Amino acid sequence: MDLNKSATRYDAAFDGIVGLTWLPWVGQRFAERPPHQRLLVVGQSHYHRGDTPEERQAERDGYKDRKSTRVMIAEEGWDAETMKRLPKLLFKTTVANRSELWAELWADTAYYNFVQRLLSHHDRQQPTPDDYVAGWTVFPQIVRILQPSHCLFIGVSAAKYFDHSMASQNLPFDKLSWAPEIDGVCPRVAKLNISGTPSKLIFVQHLGWCKSLSQLHDYLQTQHPDFMSCLGAQTYLSSRNA
Repeated sequence: MDLNKSATRYDAAFDGIVGLTWLPWVGQRFAERPPHQRLLVVGQSHYHRGDTPEERQAERDGYKDRKSTRVMIAEEGWDAETMKRLPKLLFKTTVANRSELWAELWADTAYYNFVQRLLSHHDRQQPTPDDYVAGWTVFPQIVRILQPSHCLFIGVSAAKYFDHSMASQNLPFDKLSWAPEIDGVCPRVAKLNISGTPSKLIFVQHLGWCKSLSQLHDYLQTQHPDFMSCLGAQTYLSSRNA
């Protein structure tokens, strides 16, 4: 998939966001989508890998490119298990032509990682509370620019800091609420009201650890039909022959 040149229309605005390390991916059809059907997927972190110090340093150097997030999407998520499992969450299927589905999905969708600090896979680093607090200062600025109607968070850890962070920034929001647990983790939902269309925030278990993607899909289908229709999830595969 080609690196999305259409995203550059937003880059001048993105450049004004303090704390934004990597430019978000913005699909070529995203800006033309109806205001109530704009999906922003929010991942957690970028990790550098490598078996040797030299390999790890080379990966760190590679992430100095502000387009690293966009490259990841363009290259079909590299080998990240989280990204491989996202179509299963949305469409409840294992697709034969993953590349076609991947290209169609990301032509409609925006993506960025909430934590804007590079973490080490070798050292098993995890985001810190400071990472999440910092992430909540960046997120509202991205929402103002992209005006997503729905934001799907891959992971629930950031949700812990949502209410306090929004209140401290004097932003209009609906407080976080919890759903019954699925595979030991409770999905959560909140709302941010700073763009033309209120942005609904849905937090689900990190896909790299979730063993019940089918149940999580059913939860989205039954409890958030507005989200599932955002990309036409019911007809996505059949209409586009992915």
